[in-house]
Amino acid sequence: MKKAIKFLSIITVFIVFVFLFLICYFKITAPEGSTILQHYCFGNGKDLELESDYLPNSPVIISKLKKMRVGQEERVKFKQNLDWRLSYALNPFQLVKKQNGFEIYQYIKFDNKGKDVTEINLHLFKFKVKDSWVHLIKTTPFMVRYHYENKK
Repeated sequence: MKKAIKFLSIITVFIVFVFLFLICYFKITAPEGSTILQHYCFGNGKDLELESDYLPNSPVIISKLKKMRVGQEERVKFKQNLDWRLSYALNPFQLVKKQNGFEIYQYIKFDNKGKDVTEINLHLFKFKVKDSWVHLIKTTPFMVRYHYENKK
């Protein structure tokens, strides 16, 4: 029994270490995803108004907006390799084209059945992680929103 408890303790410490490493790594390489993950794990369920200089420059968002008319809303789902940074934050998401910009919103609730998988690209290697792992701690779903207005 003591060996089993020691094994579980080691596994728990390892999982916490991996979790903290990923938050720190993504804080640098994908700050939007890191912010969303932190809010999901440690937030209180209040809406999150995402801040980002990257989203208006995302190739996925730019491409989608070119095909939309003003006032149109679409659900955007894409392959991760088209935009790794965006995929860690929002995939899928709702996109609304405005006269001078766009809005994004999405209800954030990670899969808890082990069906959804996210590929983590650390540039030297890639690995897949089931989204349900995050439920090892108490999480709180929330709505994330992003507003961009072109100031030209």
